[in-house]
Amino acid sequence: MQKITKIRGVKGAASWCALSAVCYLAALALTETIVSFFMGLRVEGATLTAPVGFSQTEVGLLTTLSSTAAILIPIFLLLRLTRLRADDLRLLWPMPWSPLFCLSLFLGVANAANLFGSLLARLIGTAGGSIALPAGGSALLVSFLNLCLVPALLEEIFFRGALQGLLRPCGSAAAIFGPALLFALLHLDLAQGITAFVCGVFLGWLTERTGSILPGMLLHLINNTIAFSVAYLQLYASREVALGVELFVLLFFPLFALWMLWHAVRQGFHFSDGLRPGVDAWDVFSSPLYTVAVLLLAAFCVQQSQIL
Repeated sequence: MQKITKIRGVKGAASWCALSAVCYLAALALTETIVSFFMGLRVEGATLTAPVGFSQTEVGLLTTLSSTAAILIPIFLLLRLTRLRADDLRLLWPMPWSPLFCLSLFLGVANAANLFGSLLARLIGTAGGSIALPAGGSALLVSFLNLCLVPALLEEIFFRGALQGLLRPCGSAAAIFGPALLFALLHLDLAQGITAFVCGVFLGWLTERTGSILPGMLLHLINNTIAFSVAYLQLYASREVALGVELFVLLFFPLFALWMLWHAVRQGFHFSDGLRPGVDAWDVFSSPLYTVAVLLLAAFCVQQSQIL
């Protein structure tokens, strides 16, 4: 009876997660449309995609405003329409954890996934270019805010806080896997999605292990900052320096993570310690809404990769 109850619970929670993912995309399109409308009132023909008459700093701030509103809308709706409560977001001081060990593992798995994703993208002919970053000044600061700080805070609140909070009563496996898959697919890019899924699983595990999303925010911010720095060097440093730093990041962190993990396992470390029992991770697909959302997002990711 307990198993049946949990499966029914995961079906409903996964459905709400899927609806939240769709709501996020709809809210993002809506907020971008609204922002573009007001931009057009100031400069005729101006939009977020064609910001004629606006500085890089202004465009960055408007983009941040749009993305922030888009992610807060589904969180607000979940808090009002479901059993999710503010405490479920896990904005709490974490239980004792090892920052150096967790950071090493996280950067290791993130960069191993980055390397695999880059190789896969080149293999299928969808490798994209570098992120366009300003050379300096306030525009660069706003780009850091938009690409590093805001995602680290809001994505953790949404995925590891709200969505994971919805699925937590069904057990840690479903709570970690369900939001991580949506997190990956909502990047709408095949190579980035691989990295996002691996990172989402790790950050979900860390949230379950520490009882807080704050460590995940910190690790997410550090990883984004490293990626931001590498992208900046690719644009403005010499080719040799940029390539050297990129190779160091892609190779050193995975190897160091393996070394750290080997030592931890020898001392009795187990990833399963502190996790909640419950249904299997794959039981999130008992929700037709979740399954359909995943398939549609996956198809869109493939389509976008082919376009690029």
